[in-house]
Amino acid sequence: MTRVFFDMDGVLAEYRYVPLDDMMKQGYFRDLAPQTEAVEALKKLAEDPGLEVWTLSAVIRENPYALEEKKSWLRDQLGDTMDNVKSVFPFCGTSKRDAVPGGIRPTDILIDDYNANLRDWATQAVSIKFLNGVNNRHGSWKGRTAGGSAGSIADSVYAAIG
Repeated sequence: MTRVFFDMDGVLAEYRYVPLDDMMKQGYFRDLAPQTEAVEALKKLAEDPGLEVWTLSAVIRENPYALEEKKSWLRDQLGDTMDNVKSVFPFCGTSKRDAVPGGIRPTDILIDDYNANLRDWATQAVSIKFLNGVNNRHGSWKGRTAGGSAGSIADSVYAAIG
């Protein structure tokens, strides 16, 4: 079964460029605006019985609120879809690929906005860069991309599956 992993910050949730001190404050992660198209794409893909959908989001170890706020944000934004979605939250600075329960598979797909995560993942599986309107200004990512409507994001995943 193909597993699809969605990053949160910059993919499912809007990424805000703020000082690290602001990211450490209570409410920062809970109050992030959703990237509606990505959230809807996740919901659509979670309905496919041939896919296993995950969220894979790093948390700041020193932030006592980050983990619970991210979990709360997912429950609020995904509602009943959370019944069909698994989540994993490694600490910032660790490889997302190393955080996957049972180990990464060649058919696993990561949708992320950050090139370093995508490059690391692509050494063993499939990476898709989520174009959020702020990233990829320099065109440094040469691999698969996704963006736009929920349908086009889902289509990018299905194209990667083949």
